[in-house]
Amino acid sequence: MALAALALFWSAPLAAQSQAADQVVGKDEFIKTLGGQAPTAPAPMRFRGPAGVKGAGEAGPPVAKQVSVAIRFKYDSVELADEFSHRQVREAGQALSSPELRAFGYEIGGHTDGVGSEEYNRALSLRRAQAVKDALCRGYKVDCGRLAVKGYGKGEPVASNDDEAGRALNRRVVFKRLD
Repeated sequence: MALAALALFWSAPLAAQSQAADQVVGKDEFIKTLGGQAPTAPAPMRFRGPAGVKGAGEAGPPVAKQVSVAIRFKYDSVELADEFSHRQVREAGQALSSPELRAFGYEIGGHTDGVGSEEYNRALSLRRAQAVKDALCRGYKVDCGRLAVKGYGKGEPVASNDDEAGRALNRRVVFKRLD
């Protein structure tokens, strides 16, 4: 019974991600997630250890504010694949050019599925992140100086690459606020 409960716990987030991959993240959600004050580090953990142990009571780095979205590209291309992806870029552009988000810098991180070599996927993900940046700067008057791009390739999957549903979730763009 405990094993069944554990399986349900782990499958629920994947199901939510799968559903979210088919929904456009709107301008208001971008603003709500990426806006506001700079994130703060969690309260330090205090523990007793042997004398001279470093790290006791130190806080970790701040957690970055980020939004992960599905932007679909044509096969082996930087061209947006469909109207869904054009709408997603439009929502991101409207949000990043809004007064609430205008003061911050952002990383646009491209991610791929696990098909192909690491080198190939890293280059493809970088080209796709750059294509999104170019679209935002051209079409939505987002200041290009506030946007950095990074290609993560297949190195940070959010789902299994064993089937098409998982691979689709791994092909994504993440907007991360840089503070």
